[in-house]
Amino acid sequence: MRIAAGILVVLSVAPGSAAACELRIESAWIRAAPPRSASLAGYATLVNSGARARRIVAAETRAAAVVLFHESRMQGAMASMRELDGISVPAGGRVELAPGGRHLMLMALSSDLRAGDHLTITLIDATGCRIAGDFVVRAR
Repeated sequence: MRIAAGILVVLSVAPGSAAACELRIESAWIRAAPPRSASLAGYATLVNSGARARRIVAAETRAAAVVLFHESRMQGAMASMRELDGISVPAGGRVELAPGGRHLMLMALSSDLRAGDHLTITLIDATGCRIAGDFVVRAR
């Protein structure tokens, strides 16, 4: 029994496990787009229950060839969007990915997504921890 218990402890803190990352993805959704759209935007709340900040540096999904971090901004009457190199989630804090602000851009979609579809997007932090979130596609 001691060996099994030791293995359990090692697995519970292994890099890449949700517990080790101390990150959660909540209220995750994707805005539906017309058929054959080249990209979709994804939104969620990122929650860090840990004692140190986490920097999300990559994301992936089977539904898209590329997932980028973007930020929308209004500059006067002009809307602009820029790519970000990552998203920092403060210790004990949360970050909102929301329309009109920071969000995920799913590029080169593998198929059309319809309202009600679910897909998994995995976020990867600078230490290599991976946290998967279930994103539901919502109608416009």
